[in-house]
Amino acid sequence: MNQARRHARRDLLSRAIAGTVLAVACLALAAHAREFDFVSDDAFISFRYAQNLVRHGELTYNPGERVEGYTNFLWTVTMAAVLALGGDPVRWSQAIGIAASVATLLVLFSFSTWWARTLEAPRAPSWAALAPLLLAASSPFAAWSEGGLETALFTLLATAAALGHVVEVVDERPRPWSGVATALAALTRPEGLMLFALLGAPRVAHALGGGRGPSRLGRLLAWAGAFAIVFVPYWTWRWIYYGYPLPNTYYAKAGAPLWGPGWRYVESFAWDTQAWVAAVLLVVPWWGARRARTLKSLVVAIVAAWTLYVASLGGDFMALHRFLVPVLPLLALAAQEGLASLWRWAVAGWPRLSGRPATARGNALAVAAVLGLLGAAAVHDRGVAAQALEVGSRDGVDSIGWLKQFVVQTTAIGRYLASTYPPGTRIATTAAGALPYYSEMPTVDLLGLSDLYVAHQVPATSDRPGHRRGAPEAYVLQRRPRLIIWHPWISEEAVSPPAPDAQYWRDRGYAFRSVRVPGLDPPYWSYLEAEGGRP
Repeated sequence: MNQARRHARRDLLSRAIAGTVLAVACLALAAHAREFDFVSDDAFISFRYAQNLVRHGELTYNPGERVEGYTNFLWTVTMAAVLALGGDPVRWSQAIGIAASVATLLVLFSFSTWWARTLEAPRAPSWAALAPLLLAASSPFAAWSEGGLETALFTLLATAAALGHVVEVVDERPRPWSGVATALAALTRPEGLMLFALLGAPRVAHALGGGRGPSRLGRLLAWAGAFAIVFVPYWTWRWIYYGYPLPNTYYAKAGAPLWGPGWRYVESFAWDTQAWVAAVLLVVPWWGARRARTLKSLVVAIVAAWTLYVASLGGDFMALHRFLVPVLPLLALAAQEGLASLWRWAVAGWPRLSGRPATARGNALAVAAVLGLLGAAAVHDRGVAAQALEVGSRDGVDSIGWLKQFVVQTTAIGRYLASTYPPGTRIATTAAGALPYYSEMPTVDLLGLSDLYVAHQVPATSDRPGHRRGAPEAYVLQRRPRLIIWHPWISEEAVSPPAPDAQYWRDRGYAFRSVRVPGLDPPYWSYLEAEGGRP
């Protein structure tokens, strides 16, 4: 009886520790995310679509032009709801993103608690808090909890779908909630379809693998049906509405695989997040798990497929590995399970090797070793965060500090345009986010994300991820914008172009302007304006 009471007290203490560590992880994540405090220019593209949906009843970049220049439907309509309720999408996108990331920590903790109950040998409940703690300490995960984009929401849905799938397969649960989560993930990012395939493949194998075939087949059909009920109506609507089976952004970004920059991106991710440690810990036999193969194989399949996919795209032009953030929760879970198993192997193996029982001092040394490793990882992450917050670009990747600065600058320019030029003034620019959003002017997107001609008719000429195509000059002039901005030219002093350049554009009906913009730093902005108001 005394021994049972001791076990009960020990279990209660471990649960209290787990709950405390989880709460600390959630608070630390929120503080970590606020350290970056940014919204990327790309987020304002979604905000503009949401703005036009609320004001004009059209999910378009320019009213009257049905072009699907976003890849995050669920996120965009969420921002439309924010606008409809009178909220600022800039602040609410940050708040919702952080909330989604905190929810991801809770999903990991809940799954780990369930997973511990499937072990043949009991494990301290406090281990369930390790993966959330590791994730909260990750600068890429924290940074893209903000950014104004759908990354945090997609990561939450993808994690819930993958781990829900494991629970449903192991426990043979009839209700396919992971199918719904997978469909919602696909509404948030197109990569949700890849997740559907990665989760569907083992379900098909499980259904066809013998045993109670009809019931397994029924669960497979129920899971696929749950996905289809949510996704198929959406996909049918968007094809009818926009006229193409894939988003316009796919056609704008498509081209030959960019394996060179893609593998550099993956290498940087592995170093910055210490993902290679989690990969090594996947090799460790997981202690006492009845069906560890289900979880392990799924983690390996998703991480490997995602890595190859992102590498083929060339990675991303924004820092801190936005496209690989969705696999971080699974890597944190792999690290947790690997460390927990190493611990158990050490505790079980030491008495056999030494001939002496494990001591409290030995356990304390093991705890100190784990904490030391976590401390070293935290110090490494501090360096990653500091470098990301610097203003600059490296190997075509823009730092978080640069992204923040760019949005501040283009916001000032957009507001200047709104106060200086009449509504309906057409502009052409590569800065398709904050500048058009705040100016509220019809915009020719020179990179083609929201332009059918550039996306479908112009060949890819650039090797920069996300910037494969650019509008030809002849097409720009044909669209007859009043202002041609290209990439905003910002300087400390007013500038004048060389005489041949000025004459070149004068022959095409445009004059060079250099103006001082309130709130802009540096204060001068230069652009081309149609002489007489139109070319």
